[in-house]
Amino acid sequence: MQLASGYILLLAKQPHRMRLLASLLGHSSYSVAIASTEEQAIAQTTHHPPFLIILAGNHGNWSRPLLHELRAHANAHNITLVALTDFHAPSWIYQEENPGFDGFLVTPISSEILSSLVESAHTRQVCCPAG
Repeated sequence: MQLASGYILLLAKQPHRMRLLASLLGHSSYSVAIASTEEQAIAQTTHHPPFLIILAGNHGNWSRPLLHELRAHANAHNITLVALTDFHAPSWIYQEENPGFDGFLVTPISSEILSSLVESAHTRQVCCPAG
């Protein structure tokens, strides 16, 4: 899949859970790609880095190697990396236990908050040099 220069990567082991989020993001001017496996996410990020990666589900369900690799790509390309959890199962962690996310979101998420996140992430990648 060839994507535009700026796109958002959604990672969910159960992609049907991302339909609403993908629909909301579809109203933005950016492409959205959905990965359902860790391998797909790494391949997509390596081949064509997005400006925003959203991992859906409990952060404890994602492997440490995945989070480490995504964090390395995020640092190299100024990608914003956030976790999304359900309102009925929020998994708050202390900052010192954060496995590398830039932030955490809880569904349901308003379109205004999502729009703000998308624009901030895109601006961060475009305007700030990676380093």
